Amino acid sequence: MQYEWLAKGQSTHLILFFNGWGMTKDSIAHLTAENAQSKNFDCLHFYNYQEKTLPEIDFSAYEKITLIAWSMGVYMSSQLELPLTRKIAFCGTGSPIDEKNGIHPKVYQLTIQSFSEKTLPLFSKKIGFHMDNTRPAKELQQELIAIQCCNFPKKKSFDCAFIADKDKIFPRETQENYWNTHAKKIIHLASKHYPFHLFSSWKEILNQAEN
Repeated sequence: MQYEWLAKGQSTHLILFFNGWGMTKDSIAHLTAENAQSKNFDCLHFYNYQEKTLPEIDFSAYEKITLIAWSMGVYMSSQLELPLTRKIAFCGTGSPIDEKNGIHPKVYQLTIQSFSEKTLPLFSKKIGFHMDNTRPAKELQQELIAIQCCNFPKKKSFDCAFIADKDKIFPRETQENYWNTHAKKIIHLASKHYPFHLFSSWKEILNQAEN
């Protein structure tokens, strides 16, 4: 997978953000901009899951490490073996290709087979945010296949799970089914699959997850 530092050397509290499939840092641009002013957190962004391997990074300088994961990023973060202060999930599950706990396998396979430049705008509309149109559709399709081929632990627990009630990617019912036994706290959002327009800062997300 790819990664980039969105803020580094300004805080002892690190946010690890695992983005959704086909997304870039644009999905959290307003959160990044606010953090550039407030300097509350360092932030490391993971995306593009064609390659599943995590990079080797020294996190010893941080007193706190918070995981925030969205959509397929929830599952892709499962391989983390770090002492995390808090784990927060948005609109995804730890078992993403699963009839009862995520996206129905038949729907996922059909998505792979039918994905093209023509269907990309349809997905953006479904999600509620523009997907990365700088990458060829074939590459995005390969990312879906790569995620399908991963074999990570599927019973990871989180401190808080945000569920979007209008989600057309991960059905609300399957998210609830998963998080009822894997999250200490569940918060429902009046949103499509993309939820971050409801928040103005990382701190607001952390505060809502805690309260």
